[in-house]
Amino acid sequence: MSVQITPFGSTQDGRAVEKVTLRQGKIEAEVMTLGAAILSLRVPDRSGQMVDVVLGYETPADYERNGGYLGMLVGRYANRISGAAFSIDGKVYHLAANEGTKQLHGGPEGFSFQIFSVEVVGENAVAFRYTAPDGENGYPGNLSLTATYTLTEKGLTLHYEAVCDQPTVCNITNHSYFNLNGGGTAMDHLLWIDADSFTPVDAESIPTALASPVEGTPFDFRQEKPLGRDIDEPCEQLELVGGYDHNFVLRREEGLRLAARLTGDRSGIVMETWTDKPGMQLYTANGLTAAKGAKGGATYGRRMGVCLETNFPADSPNHPEWGDIILRPGERYDYTTEYRFYS
Repeated sequence: MSVQITPFGSTQDGRAVEKVTLRQGKIEAEVMTLGAAILSLRVPDRSGQMVDVVLGYETPADYERNGGYLGMLVGRYANRISGAAFSIDGKVYHLAANEGTKQLHGGPEGFSFQIFSVEVVGENAVAFRYTAPDGENGYPGNLSLTATYTLTEKGLTLHYEAVCDQPTVCNITNHSYFNLNGGGTAMDHLLWIDADSFTPVDAESIPTALASPVEGTPFDFRQEKPLGRDIDEPCEQLELVGGYDHNFVLRREEGLRLAARLTGDRSGIVMETWTDKPGMQLYTANGLTAAKGAKGGATYGRRMGVCLETNFPADSPNHPEWGDIILRPGERYDYTTEYRFYS
């Protein structure tokens, strides 16, 4: 079989974790049941050598100790919610805050820190499942999530499905830190994004508007350029968060479409990000650190990876004018992200 499931240690509080290995053609992926996290993703570079293009740690406990959500599935609601509160149909829900007065990535016990069940559902596919109880981290409703990971000869497809028995909000993404060279700075990678506007933020990383034009700013990636070319330019938006940590409003609004293209400057590996979400968060690992436990004894630091997180914009539950993102009983949350590789 091209799918193997093996023990992978335990969390700090003793919960057993399993590792899933997927192989298809020349590509191999490893994922664990803690946070359905992508542990490794190996693809060939332009010379045919295999490169692990995601950052990660050695053990489940290292993921918990170091933070940063490396490779993890993020939810129930990815990104930030201001004041750790939102309302649905006039009822206010107070969430567990875990970044000052805000909630980040679903809260202190978000999906990234839960153990998912896993089932082989195809020759090269597995389904990770988790049911979040009503009230977990403050969210309403019992939400049942299935995340199906399929490895193809092109790359890795992540298909997220969820239903809930009460009106709720849901915004699932993957938080992999990509380095297409396998290590070193990621700021010489070339990046193209299909977006005419980005979402500006305040000093708390909360959006101040949905969309601001990229034209004439360091946020213009409509023509491919090195990630780090403009990152230290005098620009308030960059200075507020120490680099890029912003949502980009994708030009084409419907269907699975190409959102971004990232190219490893040394490896020649090209990664395309495809999504049917309206936005993509670009994060340049401005706060990345690792006390210990990085894969292969590596030392991780600032700007050594780049995250391309397909999502709804931060704080969307508090901005109904940005679109209806409420998941109601009888409806299905159904979104897909694909990472396609070539060299």
